[in-house]
Order: sequence, then C-alpha cells, then structure tokens
Amino acid sequence: MLHYTFPYVEDFQCLAGACPDSCCKGWEVVIDEPTLQTYRQCSNPIGDRIRNALTQNNDQEWIFQNQRNGNCPFWNAQKLCDLQLQADDTLLCDTCRIFPRIPQNYTIFTEHVLSLACPEAAKRVLMQKEPFQAIFSYQDDSPTVPETELPYSLEWMACLRETRIILLQLLQDTSIPLADALCYGLYYVQQLQDWIEEKTDTFPQIQSTAAKPDFLYREAILHMYNNMEWMTPEWADWIQQIHLHPVTQTDLQAFQVIADDLLPAFRNFCSYYLYLYWLQAIDHGNVLLQYQKLLAALYEIAIISAWKLRETNFYTLSDCIQIVQLYAKEVMHDAENLEKLEITLVENGQQ
Repeated sequence: MLHYTFPYVEDFQCLAGACPDSCCKGWEVVIDEPTLQTYRQCSNPIGDRIRNALTQNNDQEWIFQNQRNGNCPFWNAQKLCDLQLQADDTLLCDTCRIFPRIPQNYTIFTEHVLSLACPEAAKRVLMQKEPFQAIFSYQDDSPTVPETELPYSLEWMACLRETRIILLQLLQDTSIPLADALCYGLYYVQQLQDWIEEKTDTFPQIQSTAAKPDFLYREAILHMYNNMEWMTPEWADWIQQIHLHPVTQTDLQAFQVIADDLLPAFRNFCSYYLYLYWLQAIDHGNVLLQYQKLLAALYEIAIISAWKLRETNFYTLSDCIQIVQLYAKEVMHDAENLEKLEITLVENGQQ
C-alpha cells in the first residue's frame, strides 16, 4: 500500500501541557478491542485504576468515564497523561496514540493528514506557505489487493483524484479572488454531479461565470447550527450570542474588508477540507454534497468571525485559527452534528 502525507504531518509535535484546548478534555474516546483486552489484563500499578474507569456508552462501546468537569480521568493537574507517564504509549488506545493524525485508508493507498480540531495542527495547516500538495511517504509490505476485490471502481477513484487536483489548483490560484474561485468551483461541481448522474454526456471544465449562485440555504443552515449540541462552552456561548444578536450583512462586509490579509489561511482551509473529504464521495457518488459542506463551513466561520470583529473591534490570524479549530472539533469531528449538516444540505437541495 502506498502512503501519502504532508510535511506538516511528519513534523508535528504535541504541545502536551501547553495545549490551549487539549483533546484530553470533553471528548468521548472509544477504546479499540485490542487495547481493551490489554487493559483487562494489565498488571501495571495503574491497571486497577484503568479498569475502574472503564464504562460503556449508549452504543455499548467501551470508553473511559470522564470526570464531572469532562476531563479524561487520566489527565492530571499538570495537564499530562498518567498513562503515558506510567508506560509511554503502550497503554494508549488507538485514538489517543494516533490523534491528531488522521489516516484515510482507501485500500490501495492511504492519505495522512492532521485534524484541525487540534490547535497546533490547525495552526500548522492554516499557516503553511507551501503549495497544498501531498507527497509520497512510503510503501508498506501489505499484500496487493486485486482490482476485483476493491470496494470501488479504479476508474471512479481516478476520476475523483483527478477532479480534486483540478479544484485544489483553482482554490490555490492567487490570481483569482477566493470568492470567485469558490463560485467557479461550485459551477464545476454541479456540472460534474450532473455527469455522474448521467444527466449530461459532457465532462465538465473549470470556467469563469458571471453568475454567483446561491449555494447555501442560509436560513436553514443557521437554524441547524443553532440546534446542534456543543462540547466546548466558549463555542456554545458564541453560537448563543449570535442567535440573540444576529450578524448583519454590514457586519459581514466589515469582516470582508479585513479578511483580505487572511486569504492565505482561508485558501489553506478550503484546500484542506476538499483534500480530506472529496474522495469520500467514492462511497455515495455525491460530490456536490462534499463541496456544499465546505461552503457551509466557510459560511459559519465567516458568521462567527464577523460577530467577533463586531463585538471586539479586533480580529487576527490567531482568532481565525481558533474559530477554525473549534469548528472542526464541534462539527467535523462530531458524527451527529456532521450528519445534521449533511441532512440539511440534502433535504434543502431537493426542494
């Protein structure tokens, strides 16, 4: 199997106790079966403490029972992991050992990225100056899977990889304003979806268009965000404040003025999002949904950014990174919230 990654993935180092939003608080971490068996047989001095912390969630998955404040029971006062301090990584479950690294396994190749839900990862992704292009990392010795046993068509996968390259080149082209590039991309993806559904025989090409389609169902999107469940108190407070004191078009225009200096970060976010999610259309064939999720993410990030600028008269790259990081944590990494977003987009698209 071939493995592809980015330089920022290979260079990543956890901030540990210095992390401003640790993954050791608030998260419900599912324990994989091999690690669960290790915990049950553990004779390490911390073994009894591990077994006493084990419980099952509503899906009958094994997890650690978080403390009342939401912290992992092994996250100590110094904001370090007692399991790591006792036995390095040998007692960590797969999720804790790998995060924020995200391996995307497509059977014959794997792509490795970092999760934006990690503050340091979000900073590295949004601030990177190199072209957003994965590099070949290594080839493992796993047996080659015959084409007849693949869960997808190689031709279909090649099409997705080719169209992803086209969209990434478009979004990273600094000669095209990002807002225009997003519109050109939407038009291209709409034509591509028609081609996939055999509504047309013509494979689309990127082209400029004077039309700026209403790509979002803004009222439905805002209503959906207002009715999600949130993990982070600060994020929940932001959403509540925006609900009580809505962001106006004037607020968005004010943010757009200062956002020009942040365009590289937003281009990186767009590229990251498409790189992470585009190939997942291999399972359902809905490339338009993947693109709409990007636009919905940008819309909510812009709403919160405009609100923050209005309330504080101040907005920097650090604010942008924090908002993106919390969006990733609250939506992109929450299966229920992500499903609500997808349902909203699909249902409104059918009206």
